[in-house]
Amino acid sequence: MSRHMISKKDFKYIKARMESLGIDISNLSDLEVEQLKNSTIYYYSNMPVIYNDIPTLYLLNNIKPNKNITIVDDGAVSRISNGANLFSPGIVSMDMSMKKGDITYIANKKNQFIAVCRLTDDAENIMRERKGIAAENLHYLNDNIIKNRYL
Repeated sequence: MSRHMISKKDFKYIKARMESLGIDISNLSDLEVEQLKNSTIYYYSNMPVIYNDIPTLYLLNNIKPNKNITIVDDGAVSRISNGANLFSPGIVSMDMSMKKGDITYIANKKNQFIAVCRLTDDAENIMRERKGIAAENLHYLNDNIIKNRYL
């Protein structure tokens, strides 16, 4: 499929979507979009920045989000970076306002984003119970989005 510049209407939609996730993309008005069989990818400067309405690690590490951040310990980084789900014991801190089903951005202790996940419970319950899967991994450092192989 071919890429093309997005319309002002489409930019307003994707800007509002990213704002709801704590990301300001006001300065990225030159977005291109590519519609594939099972996905929609938005590009900025030839880099995938949004994949199926979820910000990519390229975007997160260049435009730091202002909410929904979870910091993990060093032991969890390599597993999560390779696609493992986030387990509660690996969490150092997290945005306590998050609820079950929310998107969270996983960062290491150096504030480098390594994954995008969906919470399996409210942040308050996750931090209180400290056991089991806290979030399902949706996008991570070594996945097909990063490797430019889209499904």
